[in-house]
Amino acid sequence: MPSSRDHALDQLLVQNELRTLTLRYARAVDRRDYETLGELFVEDGAIHVHRGDPLTTEPYLSLEGRAAIIELMQRIEEWEKTQHHLSNQLFESDGEQATGESYCMAHHVSTLDGVPHDFTMAIRYQDRFVKDGDRWWFATRRLWVDWERDAPLGERGWS
Repeated sequence: MPSSRDHALDQLLVQNELRTLTLRYARAVDRRDYETLGELFVEDGAIHVHRGDPLTTEPYLSLEGRAAIIELMQRIEEWEKTQHHLSNQLFESDGEQATGESYCMAHHVSTLDGVPHDFTMAIRYQDRFVKDGDRWWFATRRLWVDWERDAPLGERGWS
């Protein structure tokens, strides 16, 4: 029987793998690497997008399967640049399945009437993960948009 120290070490390793998976998602979106993005999900993975009241159970947008996820994420092309900054993350695992929540500030930069703008979204991802072999995958991502802000970038803009 494994010791409590071995169990704690296993949990830390799983948490690190799940954190890395969420970071790969953000990087794939920001780099517009749709092939890699699709490879982070199980074949029938899903993304459900919610806005507003966190008690609302019905998403306003649901995508099921890698192809649908990639198709939606290509809509990010409407912005010139994006950056997804992950912060608070908490994961729980039983070894073959896991859940997690990650906070994200997502910046979407575009030029409106010659002025650089930053459309910022405060997002909470609520994830369900599955392990297949030596690898963790997203099974479901629930994306909760808590608030949004659209503002000019300021005098210096961006380059």
